[in-house]
Amino acid sequence: MESLDRINSKLFATVNGLVPIQELRSLRNYFNKLNYWEAAGYIESSGMELIHFYFKRDDPLACFCYYRDLVFIDIPIFTREALESFQILDLIKFEEGRMENCLSRGDFKTLFYIVDKRIALLAYEKLFNHIPDQDKYETFWFVYSRCGLGLDDFPEEYIRKIMAYRNGPLDLPGDDEYVTIYRGQGEAASPPAQIEHSWTLDINTAIRYAVQSTGEGQVYKALIRKRDAAAYIKRKNEKEIVVFPSLLKDVVPVTLLSLADLKPDLRLDIMDRYDYYEKQLKTEYFYRPEGIHGIMHTRRVLLLNLIISCLQGYQERFINILCTAALYHDIGRINDNFDPQHGIESYRKARQLGLINLEQPDHAILKYIIENHCISDKLAREHLDKYNLNDRGESKFLFDTFKDADGLDRVRINDLDIRQLRTDYGRKLLLVARQLHNDFDLFFRQKE
Repeated sequence: MESLDRINSKLFATVNGLVPIQELRSLRNYFNKLNYWEAAGYIESSGMELIHFYFKRDDPLACFCYYRDLVFIDIPIFTREALESFQILDLIKFEEGRMENCLSRGDFKTLFYIVDKRIALLAYEKLFNHIPDQDKYETFWFVYSRCGLGLDDFPEEYIRKIMAYRNGPLDLPGDDEYVTIYRGQGEAASPPAQIEHSWTLDINTAIRYAVQSTGEGQVYKALIRKRDAAAYIKRKNEKEIVVFPSLLKDVVPVTLLSLADLKPDLRLDIMDRYDYYEKQLKTEYFYRPEGIHGIMHTRRVLLLNLIISCLQGYQERFINILCTAALYHDIGRINDNFDPQHGIESYRKARQLGLINLEQPDHAILKYIIENHCISDKLAREHLDKYNLNDRGESKFLFDTFKDADGLDRVRINDLDIRQLRTDYGRKLLLVARQLHNDFDLFFRQKE
């Protein structure tokens, strides 16, 4: 396969910027200060060749390096004392031994995992003919992902040739010809989504990228024909889909609410209610107040319940039920694992501590929500008859609202499946959930 332009491509800037250490001997004052000749003699006496040592013009933290074949090692300062103190020569021999071992075993997976990222693409091109054909495609995209490369770094024809080594169709979800993909972009001047190559199957990943810099952003969705996707990269659990932008179909913004969309009067109402309920929260109620099911999770679930309730104009008793459930739904936990019993334990603990002041029928709804919030919806529906519920429809409605508010905070563990959300507002608040996780106080700072 024809190699990339190694002279003009920015992909090889590190190597192209290296200056052989011997070419700098004319800088006598500089090298006399560093005891250059002593260091050079030490290297040559070890049996190594000086031609593999370089000066790096663009790296103030490590001005020198060793580079040969598949080994690239930084050297902070070129003196014998530094070479000995940092055991540089031993490190070189160790790394060369690791590379030779991988090559002798044909273990290209390990080799490209341990090779320095700055020369990984060069190594791929150098070893291309030695990599088994069935591994060429996956190996390239591993290097691409590990090194943070972009599709626009490569000529399209280069990528097309890599795609020719694909072993079969990509493992994409669904039976349709097209798959829906998402992209998150910050508020600042970003290139139009229509010309971007990096997308994801997971809207949560897109939302995370949309808000990571400014807290505000936009999520887009598009369609791509499955066979046209250049790659599906599962590394880093981001479900990245790499595409040629010209092949994207129906690129449109996703309608999601942001904290900035909440009107000032509504925001103040939510804040007042939040302050009232949050004062009832005590760290001593929790097994691990600082844990993933502790105080901050509870605060976010409380606020999400209030946002949903106030946006939809719930009556006061509904809000009270939901907020009370939010305060105490996890206080019975004694671990952070999957625990379908902690709902029952949480209700029992809340009763024992005298925290529940609701009368019937609201008390029964609260008990149903807390005890069943940690089991499947199907099983929770089957439990409806076990409670003294005056209105099953009302109970189910409030249960779904609470489950969505609790579920939205799964963004904190990167485990929110939007298909599990039950309500329209739950699906609209994906961006809000991510904003609250990234910066909970943002809601309160935006009150003006």
